[in-house]
Amino acid sequence: MTRTDAWARLWAIAGASRLRSGAWYPVTKDDESGTVHLDVPGGTVAVPRDLVEIRTARPHRFTVVYRAVDGLNPVQGTTADLGNRYAVCPYSGSRIRLFGHPEHVECRECGYRGVVAWWETG
Repeated sequence: MTRTDAWARLWAIAGASRLRSGAWYPVTKDDESGTVHLDVPGGTVAVPRDLVEIRTARPHRFTVVYRAVDGLNPVQGTTADLGNRYAVCPYSGSRIRLFGHPEHVECRECGYRGVVAWWETG
């Protein structure tokens, strides 16, 4: 079954180095074998279906990601520090540092302004 109108994000990133925590990716194929194919920059990545959340519509809210205490800085090698939690833009996939508990944020990369889904973490 080919799915071009679905979006997925991973619950676990282990072994999927090109996928980013909290980011939504277009589903290009959802076959019956339990594998989902995601469209990522540079190509397609196949992941086990039980590791993803799939939605039929593109999300419009910023996903909140909580970094593990011993987790690496996702912008390692740069001067940017996202802190222990950050939001991920549903359109560009950019990471936005969160200060306090804002209801809305704006993506510096694409300009999208939207709700921060505190109840929906990645």
